[in-house]
Amino acid sequence: MMSASWGFAPLRSVFLRSIIFQHHHPRLPNKSLLTRPQLANYSTAEIQPLDAEERIYHPQSDVEDLEGYRPGGYHPTVVGDTLCDGRYKIIHKLGYGGYSTIWLARDQQRQRYVSLKILVAAASRESDDNETSSKENSTNLMFPRDAARSIAAQLVMGLDYLHANDICHGDLHLGNFLLRVPEFDNLSPDELYERHGKPYEVPTHRLDGRPSTPHAPLHVVYPMKQNMPSNDITDPEILISDYGTSFAISKTTSPRLHTPALYAPPEDFFNDSIIGTAADIWTLGVVLYDAMGERPLFETFAWDPDDIMGEMVNTLGYEQMPERWWNSWKCRSEFFNEDGSWVSNFQRIGTPAFRRLHQRMWDMGRGETPESCQWDVAGGELKALEDMLRSMMTFEPAKRPTARQLMESEYIVKWALPAWQKQMRRKQ
Repeated sequence: MMSASWGFAPLRSVFLRSIIFQHHHPRLPNKSLLTRPQLANYSTAEIQPLDAEERIYHPQSDVEDLEGYRPGGYHPTVVGDTLCDGRYKIIHKLGYGGYSTIWLARDQQRQRYVSLKILVAAASRESDDNETSSKENSTNLMFPRDAARSIAAQLVMGLDYLHANDICHGDLHLGNFLLRVPEFDNLSPDELYERHGKPYEVPTHRLDGRPSTPHAPLHVVYPMKQNMPSNDITDPEILISDYGTSFAISKTTSPRLHTPALYAPPEDFFNDSIIGTAADIWTLGVVLYDAMGERPLFETFAWDPDDIMGEMVNTLGYEQMPERWWNSWKCRSEFFNEDGSWVSNFQRIGTPAFRRLHQRMWDMGRGETPESCQWDVAGGELKALEDMLRSMMTFEPAKRPTARQLMESEYIVKWALPAWQKQMRRKQ
């Protein structure tokens, strides 16, 4: 959901100067890599999950996987730590992922806040230009109509720029689109805590009762909340972030995707076709639906890949799926008959609701009738948006439009770009 109750930290992030550290266990290097918002090719090694019998710590929800605190994994960082000979002081946590933890820090030399991404020790740097994300969670409402249109324009323009520069992002999802928020460099840490709350910490406990240090901190920190309602945002400024799995299109052949399952393209599910810019087009289509309404496009009880594939077919139609995929989908008979109809004895958790994309467009939360809908239904906006999303989520990768073609689509030209241009004029 694009409101800010999405659960993925979408478009709700602090837009800060970004610094990346690579953790070489057991301590950090003395140098940091200062980065600017630019394109990069960055490769990391994700922490691999452990089997149940190998687990060391009592699990905690809404924080990084504590099993990542082991040699080769996360650096044990806590609020109050300093890095680079005392220059950067850790103030709060912004987010986490399989490759890193992300922190809000105070640059005590330049008296400003920065985001620090501390990579796992197993990460490998392949480029000197990198970008990081800073994320947070909050509960918001839908973006206003023109703000949503502007967001669509900015995301398509951003992706067009990436692809034109030989970069495939490879991990587009709501958590990797950042929303600029007002600067707060003039706030002291105490004033910042007053506004956004002090860090909430929970102890780390080993299952065997032994001390959690030195590999893990004594406690872990929950990410900071901005608490800025989406429906209060009229002039959104968006940054595409986190190029940890991006690659040069002309130099890399079909890398592994790390995109969350709800956003991953079908070619990744079937391990078929070369992974390239068409994968970005699919994931952006899923994101745009979320971004412009109040609910996700694909809704499953759990992020089971087969359930998600069932939702894809439910939304787009089985007749659109390439025959090679339809025939090779091992669990298809648990969902569909040969003719594409739902099986009568559905055994999986949750009975699916039959809803094609056209119905889901009316279910976005913008109004369910032409009279109540916030989109310009009479002028053709809803149809143009549906046509664009449908083209982006074509099952066959080769048949999806390019980002440049999206820039020329009816929806972007007639509704999204004008909203963004109007926003730019207000800024002048």
